[in-house]
Amino acid sequence: MIRFPISDLLDEHECYAFLRHSLHPDGLCCPRGHGLPMGQAPHMRDRAPVVDYRCRECGAVFNLFTGTVWAGTHYSCAKIVLILRGFVQGTPTLPLADELECDYGTLLDYRHQMQAAALLGVDRSPLADAVTEGDELFQNAGEKGDPHCDPADPPRRRANQRRGRGTMANDRPPIQGVVGRASGEIRLTVCDDTRQATVQPEVAAKTQEGVTFYSDESSAYNKVEASGRTHGTVCHSRHEYARDDDGDGIREVHCNTMEGIWTGLRNFLRPFRGVHKDYLAQYVVMFEWAHNLKRVTHSFLRILMIPPFIYLPT
Repeated sequence: MIRFPISDLLDEHECYAFLRHSLHPDGLCCPRGHGLPMGQAPHMRDRAPVVDYRCRECGAVFNLFTGTVWAGTHYSCAKIVLILRGFVQGTPTLPLADELECDYGTLLDYRHQMQAAALLGVDRSPLADAVTEGDELFQNAGEKGDPHCDPADPPRRRANQRRGRGTMANDRPPIQGVVGRASGEIRLTVCDDTRQATVQPEVAAKTQEGVTFYSDESSAYNKVEASGRTHGTVCHSRHEYARDDDGDGIREVHCNTMEGIWTGLRNFLRPFRGVHKDYLAQYVVMFEWAHNLKRVTHSFLRILMIPPFIYLPT
């Protein structure tokens, strides 16, 4: 593939303004929360438009990226905007590093930092929908990149064909998902297994009591009705995929919506050519954010660039 670096084609000052609005929606301030007085001259201009200021209250020197994942970076604002765009759109790290002429390892570290922040900041409130669907996907995810020196622990070959239900231990970790039929919002979780003790709490956390919940015939959902939810199932083993229970001519009992979500998730993960199972939840949550938001927002970018364990005054 021909390289076509485009960071030099973007206006650096426009990218600076975009990042400033994402990181400091209420105005730039020092790490201790002291606001920047109107018209204060920069302390240092050697990387304009990213300039350093000295706080008049406490003397701290700071700039746009102080207290964020980009603190100390030498990347231009245009390059940072393109990196963010690549991460949220699911561009694999290697072609992104080649396109932007960045170090692959450094860019991968940034990706894992921001995806970890996205995992911590994702909405985990129950869906408000009156009708929901649930299902599981078994995703091949081994230990990509890890050395396997022990002959008894060979690296997994591509296209894991292991039979039976997947688990984290056999490199086919299950992803449990619930979708609201009205809102279209999803809640996804990478699990260790699909035992009832694992899946049932996920359904309870992702839906509200009194809702109607549809799934397949998996025994993992046997206690859904006992938790205060109306539960309908279809039996895929008998080639049943939708059923009309109330006689209105509409086959409302199905989990086809959730299965369609899995197609989107597989398409999102496929370009990465394998994901380490320890990081799978990070990649899945980026798909969840993208599906639920549809369009990137400054608040989402702020979550990515300022992890919860970094304090930055607003």
